[in-house]
Amino acid sequence: MIRSARKRHWSRWLYRVQWTLLAIIALAVAAVRLGLLHYLTAFEVFKYAGLAAVAVALASILVFIWGLVKRHPEARSAALWATILGAIPVAIPLFTVGEHNFRAPPIHDISTDLKNPPAFEAVLSLRGPGDNRADYAGDAVASQQRNSPLYEDIQPLLLNMTVAEATELAASVAEELGWRVVAKSPNKGRLEAVARTPVLGFTEDVVVRVKKEGQGVTVDIRSASRSRAADFGSNGQRIRTFLKEMTSRAEGR
Repeated sequence: MIRSARKRHWSRWLYRVQWTLLAIIALAVAAVRLGLLHYLTAFEVFKYAGLAAVAVALASILVFIWGLVKRHPEARSAALWATILGAIPVAIPLFTVGEHNFRAPPIHDISTDLKNPPAFEAVLSLRGPGDNRADYAGDAVASQQRNSPLYEDIQPLLLNMTVAEATELAASVAEELGWRVVAKSPNKGRLEAVARTPVLGFTEDVVVRVKKEGQGVTVDIRSASRSRAADFGSNGQRIRTFLKEMTSRAEGR
């Protein structure tokens, strides 16, 4: 006699739901990167799908406890996987954005020089009608950056080299960081590039200005988002990484 297959426990639907929610989030990410979905709409998808995943994870913890009490290994296993999967929508933003960056002021244009920030020129032709304005918003933005502890380390960089050498070094660092250099003028001390954020691929424009200062040069950099009203610290982090790499490379020359 053929024995009938053992009926699967309903708890398996917990991790199936979590996989479905993660698939929805992944599709929203892909749609934003391909330009098929506006980022604000995607954020709504992330919010509600993420909250649903957390709710299922919390319910799964209760199921896991029930499985322990009832000695039900299938329920325990399903609940454990559902709990782990439910943590992913929370862990990814914390890992990619950083918990401290969620406290960043709602600005999208960061510069080492708040009085006379470097101006965009070459990247202007790459911007569309719906993008943010390329000109600096003045004290309305500068005061928020100046008063935020998050940006205390965003300062001009002093290097003991010529303008041309510093500009070439800046171009080398930019390419190493994965930016697309769109304009470079070593003699004028100018560099413009385009960068993208890691997950959603938001476009952010970068301009580097090198000026002679005594026996060396001053390097200023400005990074601004094309479309977002707030950048969650991404422009500041880009500048921070650039300045750190520039310092390291200059010291190793």
